[in-house]
Amino acid sequence: MNYYKTVAVVCLLAALVVAEQTRYDGYQVFRVTLNSERELNLMHEMEKRLGDRVEFWQSTRALSRPVDIMVKPQEQHYVKALLEAAGLEFDVMMDDVQKVIDDQRMDDRVTSSDLATFDYSVYHTYDEIQQWIKDMVAEYPGITEEFTIGNSYEGRPIGGIKLKGSGSTGKPVVWFEGGIHAREWISPATVMYFTNKLLENYAAGSAEEVRLLDGLDWLIVPSLNVDGYAYTYDKNGDRLWRKTRSPNPGTSCIGTDPNRNWAYKWGGDGASTWPCSITYRGSEPHSEIEIISVTEYLLNVKKTQDVRVFVDWHSYSQLWLAPWSYSATVENPRNSDQQLALGDEAIAEIKKIHGKEYISGPSAKTLYAAAGASVDWGYGTLGAKYSYVVELRDSGEYGFLLPADQIIPTGEEIYPSVLVLGRYGLDNY
Repeated sequence: MNYYKTVAVVCLLAALVVAEQTRYDGYQVFRVTLNSERELNLMHEMEKRLGDRVEFWQSTRALSRPVDIMVKPQEQHYVKALLEAAGLEFDVMMDDVQKVIDDQRMDDRVTSSDLATFDYSVYHTYDEIQQWIKDMVAEYPGITEEFTIGNSYEGRPIGGIKLKGSGSTGKPVVWFEGGIHAREWISPATVMYFTNKLLENYAAGSAEEVRLLDGLDWLIVPSLNVDGYAYTYDKNGDRLWRKTRSPNPGTSCIGTDPNRNWAYKWGGDGASTWPCSITYRGSEPHSEIEIISVTEYLLNVKKTQDVRVFVDWHSYSQLWLAPWSYSATVENPRNSDQQLALGDEAIAEIKKIHGKEYISGPSAKTLYAAAGASVDWGYGTLGAKYSYVVELRDSGEYGFLLPADQIIPTGEEIYPSVLVLGRYGLDNY
């Protein structure tokens, strides 16, 4: 009897260990400043050498962009020595990642299911976001519709809201998706903010919003990677989780990077073949049900409507990125001049609000190559002339852990760029 009790206790303890929340006590984020092409090349070689011993929060192909590296305590001495030996300038951007996470805990926050008192200045759970969609459609009947692109691997509905105004059917389409990377909480929060602003201004009779909503169908999914997003909130989860939550046969590592899983030029640079990597591309293109769902939905829309704008909202780095993402050496798309003109106009509008500076350019040439990304599929397969990935705030102080007090300022500065996207989608095609 004692034997079985002992076994039961051991099994219970093992289960508790497995269920324990991932913590980042003592993890630091190093920011490396690159001052020459030599140092840039050294950094790229160092990325290969370090592999998955560290996590690169921000990489780069340009001297104007720093490199941010999250390093666990046991690797910090080694990484510092490596950087110093290479003569690379760096400082500690974040001294204790877990402390930043703990400082932003929201266990005691008060939320309201009443749309009139909905708080756009806090981050919201998966369930709250889905309820918000329903409430918005109830608040704006006739000019909005709720839609679902499908269910996630764990069975969660992936909901969206259609802003259709009072125009005719078969209008050109703007597609917005947020939250493809789970830990980037500012993405769904910003998408919800500007969606509300569009509808508020339309209802108030603002001429520009009336013209843009009557002339275009706006299809908006605030949170695409819903399983991953829910896991970042789970008390037994991981605040910095990025991927989906589907298993990978033959390994204990969970999830695929959903922004390396799109079929267009899948499997190239910047997409890992190792299931444990945060940039794991998946076993095949569209291996993830979330990507199957969104691509099938959009291709079905394309049968009857012209999808002109496709934007995948991310964080962080303050970038407005056009195709191509899969390679920095191929020629720019034939519509590149117009794509970049929109990007330049958008970031100029962003800067006017709070002075935040964004950089606009082709994705791989500006940031790094990432094959199998949504922005390339949006342009190359779907045919959206204006296809982008937008990296929201900040430029590195908090990275993926942006405080909630920056949600409203982010939404305020992004809103004018949303109007730019609408104008180009309606007028410049």
